[in-house]
Amino acid sequence: MRYLNKYNFFSLNENLSEKDDESKRSGRVLSQAQKEYKESPDLQEQTGPMPTMMFTDVEGSSKMWSDDPQKMNEQLENHHKLIQQLSEKHNGWIVKTIGDAFMVYFEPSDNSLVDAVKCAKEIIQTENAYNLRIGICQGFMDEKTYRIQKVDLRDFFGNAVNTASRMESKVAGKGGTIAFCSTKPIGNYMGVLRSIGKVFEVKLANYDLRGATIEKAYKMKVK
Repeated sequence: MRYLNKYNFFSLNENLSEKDDESKRSGRVLSQAQKEYKESPDLQEQTGPMPTMMFTDVEGSSKMWSDDPQKMNEQLENHHKLIQQLSEKHNGWIVKTIGDAFMVYFEPSDNSLVDAVKCAKEIIQTENAYNLRIGICQGFMDEKTYRIQKVDLRDFFGNAVNTASRMESKVAGKGGTIAFCSTKPIGNYMGVLRSIGKVFEVKLANYDLRGATIEKAYKMKVK
């Protein structure tokens, strides 16, 4: 099982038009949550409750795949079940998987950011086989539905999605850490977020977010 470079896939500027590439990258079926959710416009209105996107990744996974691919494959099955179970528990669902990396969407609500952070913390605390780093961003995002492998799959694009990816790849750093932010001031959410775990504001000037833009970001070390 190949571990593909998720950033080439998740980037807004990548060309995803080739059918062969799409079929290789989409080894999953439409979830029940996706089937039941009503189709949204391509561009969500920039008012009201916002969705939140979460990216997860396994620290040191390349070496793990190289050292013992059979064990890694077996562990990944359990890991997938864990993320699916906890995502649904916290009002989210898996958009796509890229090897051992996951992209999880939390429907627009006043609590989507809090739900995502709670979900991320529980994933890190519950997963014993892997050490995870997780990136989260709340914000409006573009949405499209693609017909891939005979199923309709929803996908999401835009600054909030890119920023969530950068939170995971650039800001979270070590495993056991959640990096999170919102495209709008977190404000009243901060009290609830601090009750979930110890929150540190990060100096964004120290990180290359590769074009993603955000004013403030935070970390929470879980383990």
